[in-house]
Amino acid sequence: MCRIYFFGAGRKGRYWLSYLKNFGVLPAGFIDNNKDLYGSTYEDLPIYSPDSLKTCAFEFVVITCNDEERIYQQLLELGVEKRKIIVGLHSIRSHLLYYAAAAQSAAGRTAAKDENICSNIKILFDLQNGMVLGGVEAWSYELAGQLKMQGFQGMYLTIDTALPVCVDETYPIHAFQYKEYGKDFDRIQQCVHVITQNLPCTIICNFPQYIFWAACTARGMYPDQVRILSVLHNDDQTYYEAYSLWQKYIDKCMVISSRMEEKILSYGMDKKRIGHISWQTTCSADIERTWNKEGDPLRIGYAGRMTVTQKRADLFPVLAAKMKERNLCFHMNLAGVGEYSKTLQRQMEEENLQNEIVLVGYLDRQDIPHFWRKQDIMISCSEWEGHSISQSEAMAAGAVPVITDVSGARDDVTDGYNGFVVPVGDMDALVDRICYLYHHRDELERMGKRAHDTIYARQKDRNQAAYWDKLLKEVWES
Repeated sequence: MCRIYFFGAGRKGRYWLSYLKNFGVLPAGFIDNNKDLYGSTYEDLPIYSPDSLKTCAFEFVVITCNDEERIYQQLLELGVEKRKIIVGLHSIRSHLLYYAAAAQSAAGRTAAKDENICSNIKILFDLQNGMVLGGVEAWSYELAGQLKMQGFQGMYLTIDTALPVCVDETYPIHAFQYKEYGKDFDRIQQCVHVITQNLPCTIICNFPQYIFWAACTARGMYPDQVRILSVLHNDDQTYYEAYSLWQKYIDKCMVISSRMEEKILSYGMDKKRIGHISWQTTCSADIERTWNKEGDPLRIGYAGRMTVTQKRADLFPVLAAKMKERNLCFHMNLAGVGEYSKTLQRQMEEENLQNEIVLVGYLDRQDIPHFWRKQDIMISCSEWEGHSISQSEAMAAGAVPVITDVSGARDDVTDGYNGFVVPVGDMDALVDRICYLYHHRDELERMGKRAHDTIYARQKDRNQAAYWDKLLKEVWES
């Protein structure tokens, strides 16, 4: 039994009780506003009044009823700390699985430490969203290629998905058939089984979901044969909450921007567990390209997923229309594919933007540098990011970034020096900065060269192979 209470003894509360029981764990009891239930039990668990929270000891209260906002306020009025109130599907699942993992760790096996374990560890990559066309996946494939050249064995852990795929064969692939395993218990147990068949291993966790939860469970069961590097790829609350909650299983929490480091520390992550990742971007000492001169169309580029969520691909036609209103002559080249691609094509036709917007489609990684050398400006309308790889690649090629103020933006861009950073959602500010560069082509070239120099200065002495070799040794020797 764990020291958590479910607030709500109705249908939702009983669902989460059944969920937790699958893992052999029980809450301490229920809290409910229905006075008729006080003093009674459900499946031998007592049901208490909300006032009992003033005197009993507990770690968390999980809101397991529909009126979440009202109950949240009620708990605050009862004196319950915000950090002890758990609400929302992902947060509830993560917290309950945390207790389940602790129970499995206590009941599980442990293995004696092998002094030569560093010589034969496998690297397991968490590709929880599938082998899709995303920045996390592209980074994972690139890192896998590097680690394989360093002599490491490895495996991709992924799922069956109907989304467009980008399969990489650097390492063998194990795809979990989630359709066959509908329950979280079965999904996690299948993943734990695969992990334990590949001991000793270091698991690079890219997402705070099933593979991460299973990795932590395996870490608890086999503390001497599993290491976890959790990567904070996105400036999203679910990452911060999950990684800080599960931190005792995490050997290093790798951040990719200064903003992320500040946030994860504010969520209670131990600073000693923080590590840093920066993108390895191809960038030569000398830049060989041209920028369009006054009188020529401005070339504006984007490379990434075509989605509304996060990337806001629906704003590209809005941006193009605003630039047309200001009589700018330009070509907006959009590289990438996604669920919004067809709708975007239809928008272009409806708004007569076919001459201004070009859908380039999917680009192989090897073609990305060439794409950016052809662009004067790199744009991003994103609502959030981790630290955009595309941003660094564009700057390395001399494209001037005009981007929203998301995580990682100001790690690369000094506003007004080597690019522009504007508030998220401010399309007029984006257009203003583009107009400035349109009418000041000499400044466009100067800023493009500064963008390149910024990335080159960061990359010239970087040795990613040495960095990862040192990091992997550290986590195993600690």
